[in-house]
Amino acid sequence: MSIQDLILWFNTNRTYVLYYFAIALILAVICNLILKPKNVNSIKYIMSAIVYGVCIPGLLAFFLLLYNILFLRQNILELSLVTYFLPIIAMVSVIIILNKKVKMSRLPGFTKLSSLMVMISIAFFILFILQRSHFGVLILGGFTQLLLVFGVILVILRVAWAKFVK
Repeated sequence: MSIQDLILWFNTNRTYVLYYFAIALILAVICNLILKPKNVNSIKYIMSAIVYGVCIPGLLAFFLLLYNILFLRQNILELSLVTYFLPIIAMVSVIIILNKKVKMSRLPGFTKLSSLMVMISIAFFILFILQRSHFGVLILGGFTQLLLVFGVILVILRVAWAKFVK
């Protein structure tokens, strides 16, 4: 199964995708309603599962959207709402709903998820720069500026990786 097959499955089975994200939003609202300071420890694992269940498809949809727009130069009006935009909207909505009562850093594994977001973003940005430069080096400054930029990117990736591995 390729990524294209997965996207095609999302396009053909829209009702399942809608039900999945609707259930995740309803569960987030229910967790937000029943959450009290006394029972945070018992509900935080459920909240963490909801966040992971929505953020992983949301991140995939976000980077697929960026890939289609920036790399493939596809028209944004031709992209499927359910496949590309619904997971992103659901991800942001669930995080906002759950963040009203509990900080996301208190949920187990959220720091690793945010580190994963940072690492994927940086890797995507590097790939975009490489694709735009056609793998050639166009330097307006000197070689030292190139080394400085590379060093900064390397430090950012290292810090994100350290957070992810913790």
